[in-house]
Amino acid sequence: MSDGRNKIMPKLHLSGIIDYFKKKTKISLLSGSLIFIAGIAACSIAATHFAATVPSDGLTIKAFDIILADTIFSLILALPSLALFALSYMVWEAHSLGWKLSSAVCVAAILIAVTNQQYLTNALIIAVLSGAAAILVLRTKRATEQKDSPKVTENLAKFGLLISSLLCVGVLLGMIIYLGVRASPYLSWTFFSDMHWSWPAAGPIIVGSQSGPLGGVMGYTLGSLLLVAFCELIALPLGIGAAIYLSEYASQNKITAFVRLFIEILAGVPSIVIGLVALGVLLGTLHWTNYLVTGALALSFMILPWNIRVSEEAIKSVPASYREASFALGATKWQTVRKAVLFAAIPGIITGILLGVGAAFGETAIVLLAAGDPPSGPNTLPAVVHLFGQYSGPIPCLTTFIYRAPTLLAFNAGSTRPDAVFNIYSVASAAGFILVMIYFGVCIIGLLARNYFNKKITGK
Repeated sequence: MSDGRNKIMPKLHLSGIIDYFKKKTKISLLSGSLIFIAGIAACSIAATHFAATVPSDGLTIKAFDIILADTIFSLILALPSLALFALSYMVWEAHSLGWKLSSAVCVAAILIAVTNQQYLTNALIIAVLSGAAAILVLRTKRATEQKDSPKVTENLAKFGLLISSLLCVGVLLGMIIYLGVRASPYLSWTFFSDMHWSWPAAGPIIVGSQSGPLGGVMGYTLGSLLLVAFCELIALPLGIGAAIYLSEYASQNKITAFVRLFIEILAGVPSIVIGLVALGVLLGTLHWTNYLVTGALALSFMILPWNIRVSEEAIKSVPASYREASFALGATKWQTVRKAVLFAAIPGIITGILLGVGAAFGETAIVLLAAGDPPSGPNTLPAVVHLFGQYSGPIPCLTTFIYRAPTLLAFNAGSTRPDAVFNIYSVASAAGFILVMIYFGVCIIGLLARNYFNKKITGK
């Protein structure tokens, strides 16, 4: 028994392709083939750029920035060819947008040929082929009266969604690969596990004017984990509590809508504004000396809308039958919410927690303003006990470490070594890679917990 996908997607083996084109009219076959050739011409631009630039960049870590930039630009140049291939399929299937988009491609190609001499030949080829395809389609009497097939529309939608998914995954993979390659000269177990770091002492070593051990970022890693943990201790109860009230207890009136509006506004407030308020009110006016609580409180207000909105939607998605069954057993409203609704909503709530944790881990402005920026002098983090026993000092975080790395250029302004900038940004990339891997670990733990609760709820 075949599933829905086999009914929609065309067969890709040779005999299926031949049978597919045999069923097409001569006009649609010829016009679609012209668009397909135009797609090949557009793809040749990307292939030519890739072949001309990437091999000549040199396969070294120092040239990886240029290699990645040229590769990304080549992929961007290849995107129009994918659109033309999809357009050729539309013309083969006599889709109503075929001749309209072919005409639009012809005009766009002419404009590119006029404004950019570099792609003049390819643009003119695409303009001629797409224009000829549009004229051929318009010669048929049914050109403006064609009815679109749901099968064709479904295939086009699937193709577009597939490209969108691949682009999202490609951005993430490209970012991880870039950080890993750039960080490779300094990425080591010592860099991750050592507690000692001094920017003035590390500067001359990084730029190559001195030699010696660099130290490590374990103190900054623990500081980030501690700050995010305290942030969630504040934001999680508040967020879930507000979500329960809005979804289960509050009347759906103008006041509730007004509260939701303010939650949305809070989600859009720039983080640097939240950090500035925390700096002026908590550290300035109230003279708080506990940087950990100040930074965690400011971060919690930043991620609070995530926890509220996602938790509220998760609670609303719980079927009403769960509540009805609980009430039928004699449970009170709070017992129903606590034991039935919240338990069923845990997988969705975990998703909101992960989004908030990711935002908190990557925040820099609030950490700099509210949690403090550790001084650049030596021995700022001599031992892990200082993180848990000395809250009055600034909290070191990986984001502030990454932010401070380029300032080494100011410490070594007189350095003329060509490797200085590369080494400094490699150190920052190493800290960034560690930060991303830590968040990956948190996400894996969260997803495992979500899957566990899904199995408990569904029994599968």
